Amino acid sequence: MVMQDVLTDGQGRARHVAVFNVPMHGHVIPTLAVVRELVSRGHRVSYAVTAEFAGDVRAAGAVPVLYDVPAAGEAPEDMAEGVTLAVGVNVAALPQLEQAFGPEVPDVVLSDVYAWAGPLLAARWGVPAIQLAPTHIPYEGLVQEFFGFDDIAQIPGFPELAGALAQFGVPGGVHALTLAPPRTIAFFPRSFQRRPETVRAGEAHWVGPAISDRSFQGRWQKPGNGKPVLYVSLGSQFNRRPDFYRSCLEAFDGLGWHVVMSVGAEVAAAGLGLVGDGFEVHASVPQLDVLACASVFVTHGGMGSLMEAFSLGVPVLVVPQMAEQRVNATQVEQLGVGWYLPRERVTAQVLREAVLAVAGDERIARGVGGLQREISEAGGAAAAADVVEKVLADTPVVTG
Repeated sequence: MVMQDVLTDGQGRARHVAVFNVPMHGHVIPTLAVVRELVSRGHRVSYAVTAEFAGDVRAAGAVPVLYDVPAAGEAPEDMAEGVTLAVGVNVAALPQLEQAFGPEVPDVVLSDVYAWAGPLLAARWGVPAIQLAPTHIPYEGLVQEFFGFDDIAQIPGFPELAGALAQFGVPGGVHALTLAPPRTIAFFPRSFQRRPETVRAGEAHWVGPAISDRSFQGRWQKPGNGKPVLYVSLGSQFNRRPDFYRSCLEAFDGLGWHVVMSVGAEVAAAGLGLVGDGFEVHASVPQLDVLACASVFVTHGGMGSLMEAFSLGVPVLVVPQMAEQRVNATQVEQLGVGWYLPRERVTAQVLREAVLAVAGDERIARGVGGLQREISEAGGAAAAADVVEKVLADTPVVTG
């Protein structure tokens, strides 16, 4: 529903929405459809991110507000280490972003779960903040399952974050900000939420994946050979796994399927040796195009990839690479929409048998169909934009 009464500030100016994110594909991509939807409703959107994502942000209709961070290699598998690095990114970005926005104070701030510069600046500006969750909203047990600690304050980078929260006047400290955010928009349906009855967010809106045009990623077409398509990808962060991809080449050779493998730039440049007929090996592919034709998806289990698969009715074989993905894989099995294969059990024979089992399981097909319907009904980008507009409707116009 478009709320025409909040499109302007009463003087004919568009309301200003600021989005803050970390430089990671799995966090930026899920937000772009929401940006596009807000822009289509007449809002002005600024998007704080690194130069790597400036083109994607512009393609969605937002104005990039860029910050610089040191170049990073592959994200660490240990999530506590990864979050500590994210704290460093935010602390480095804060002065840059405060200066970049200057007097252009937004009316509302949207921020990724790890983009703490957003709620910090929202507190300083005195404007409302909405968390954008590409992964599970904090639930009872998340700290232990994701990070391996009893208390989130034990994460090494969090004392620095706590100091910034105190400096910027954010109430409640790290526990309130990270475990009980006041408003959250989650890009997956409630049924996929881990222990939803224990979620402590003030407002939790499970809108499902927000998916829109991705033509900026290129196009892919299914070959006209009539073979079922198998898609293999470990995502953008944990894809330096040549031995895994070679196991896939061995596993699916002679299967009679058309196999599309997205292996990342580093592995693609080094090569995987002899590749049999019926395989495509790329650094990256337009994932939505491939999934639209796929019969099974072999995936690392990132939330964005899973939701894209289920929105298109594709069952999954999940081979997680880190803790968050293991939690997702557990949800996949509990909902009966695929299989969980621990990476230490991966062999060519196990991969082949698992893919054929997933493809032929009618119970999984029914589960995927049910989840696909739930995703369709959750509302996606339009529902997320409705939440933002409701907050704007209740927010005085910023004049400073």
